Amino acid sequence: MKRQDHGHSRCYNGIEQMESNDEVMMNMIQIGKKRLLFIGMLCVCMAVLAGCQNTTQTRAQTNTPTPTKAQIGTPAPTKTVEKKLIEPTSPEWLYANGPWKKVSIEGWGEVMKGWMTSLDRSQIGRRAKIETDSTFAVLKHQSRGVAVWIYVDGKLAVDGGISSETNEIPIYIDQSGWHQIEFVFSSNSEISGLYVSPDAHVRKPEDNRKKLVVMGHSYIDGTGSSNYGLTSLVPVLGDILGVESVNQGIGRTDVDVSVPASVNNSGLDRVEADVIQLNPDYVLSVYGYNAAGRIEPEQYQADYAKYLRTIRDALPDTSLFASGMIAVYTRSDESNAPFNQAIKNACSSVSNCTFIDLSGQWNKDNFPTYVSGDGVHPNDAGYRFLAEEYAKAISSVSKK
Repeated sequence: MKRQDHGHSRCYNGIEQMESNDEVMMNMIQIGKKRLLFIGMLCVCMAVLAGCQNTTQTRAQTNTPTPTKAQIGTPAPTKTVEKKLIEPTSPEWLYANGPWKKVSIEGWGEVMKGWMTSLDRSQIGRRAKIETDSTFAVLKHQSRGVAVWIYVDGKLAVDGGISSETNEIPIYIDQSGWHQIEFVFSSNSEISGLYVSPDAHVRKPEDNRKKLVVMGHSYIDGTGSSNYGLTSLVPVLGDILGVESVNQGIGRTDVDVSVPASVNNSGLDRVEADVIQLNPDYVLSVYGYNAAGRIEPEQYQADYAKYLRTIRDALPDTSLFASGMIAVYTRSDESNAPFNQAIKNACSSVSNCTFIDLSGQWNKDNFPTYVSGDGVHPNDAGYRFLAEEYAKAISSVSKK
């Protein structure tokens, strides 16, 4: 019996030991599961994190601005490329759309600047061209943040500003044959030179276009436009007509009004240097607003007629155009009427002069479309409207 009890005791002990072993195994399995679960969760977290990083990179790539034409055509670093400089005073340059002048800048060198002869100062709206068979072209320019638009064979190659961190602006690379390059500036025009390949040739483009000089106040210098060199009145008008248009506008002035008075920058003061010396085919004058309220219409008519006769006597074959005033927020057709009549009468007193009547064109319904936020000057759409109206008048005369 004791043996049996002892056997049962051993059996129970074995069972207890087996149960204990089973518990150990279960614990180990549970621990293993937990470890596997932990490893699995860790892998999931790592995968999610990697996915987030990829998503962030993808988003960063998606949000990266599209390279500009200049960036797409960026040559190898110009400091390591053999090149030669076509100096700004080289005779192969075609300096157009008004006078240019050689100017020496301390610490930089000689440049060519768009110029206004009467006041001996820089002027907006000038353009420059050159032709070359170089495999690449790079503009040399002072790093001043000036915006420039560069066209190669009539197609836009560089669109926008000149970086303040570089003095060289890539235009194109890996090209063959001859190409014409045109430079259009947003404000004052300035050429410091052009880098080309060492064996390249350059030549001056032909330009047989007729010349249009535009005199006037701030409508002519482009106040209110987004880009003086491209979207203001004078360049748009020139592009529509296919002529060389010359911006000779000075804000706040008029035919017989100088601002300040000591500067002598009225139309009468400037007519010899800024109109007659350029020997244009056409002259468009846009005046009136700055004389209204300062000068009586009768006196204004006499002064305007004197201004037009001065041009007519010197340039008997030049077609003259005198623009009437257009209504804006601050001036209605009714308030413009006395001066519009004075301008019309002055134009009628001179041969080959066409008065361009703009009354009734703008009113409170379309002011928001054509007039800028200051309530006085046109916006880009307004300047295009005026350019199209002037182009109609000039074309009708030039076709006769």
